[in-house]
Amino acid sequence: FFFSSARFSVPAAPPTHRGRAVTSMAISLAVPSRAGLLGAPGTRLTTPRNSFLGPQKRLGRDTSSFAPHAGQWLENSAQIDVPTPIETAWELWEDRERIPQWMPWITSVVIQDGDASLSKWTLSTHQFNRDWEFSWLAKNMTPLKYQKIHWRSVPGSGSLGGGLEIQNQGQIRFQRKSDGSCAVKLTISYEVPGALAPFANLLTPVVEGILQADMVRFRDYAVETTTVDGG
Repeated sequence: FFFSSARFSVPAAPPTHRGRAVTSMAISLAVPSRAGLLGAPGTRLTTPRNSFLGPQKRLGRDTSSFAPHAGQWLENSAQIDVPTPIETAWELWEDRERIPQWMPWITSVVIQDGDASLSKWTLSTHQFNRDWEFSWLAKNMTPLKYQKIHWRSVPGSGSLGGGLEIQNQGQIRFQRKSDGSCAVKLTISYEVPGALAPFANLLTPVVEGILQADMVRFRDYAVETTTVDGG
């Protein structure tokens, strides 16, 4: 997803500070604009730890008490209740090219000609006094209608400076509620590169905050879409 293989070059840094520069850049790119994505100062967004899918878990060992080793995967989630029919929520997420409407750090999602399961994602951000743009390919797996949409990054479709590739996978889960609304949960998991392993625990709360803000925007977008379609 947004930690998919991004393609860009890293400005040269002095040898003694190169590792720090790469790590700082990776963290900065993982958080395109925290103020813009998480809302105005004072806004508090929380991510539920217990949901209709059960307690949130991490892939592999628990990451709450130590920095993971290189190659370990982290998992981040966000969930929200959406006061629209489950069919509406499903159709919005299934239409991947609409996703930037509620994920502002994604510039575009373009379904590839010849294979509708493949889509090219483009992320744009401004860091280090310049604009950066990254793109990667994601492959949608066979969905379970009104239950799950899931995907994974395409190996070799991009890289994080110096040929370092970050694999990822994710899913959207849907649950119909008795009052005609639905619950939607977004989960992404991504491989932590060696340079970021000592900082992985810092990434989790920031990434989950961004995802929760995205889900709030999705809820509002879904409600607006339902209102417009319903006249």
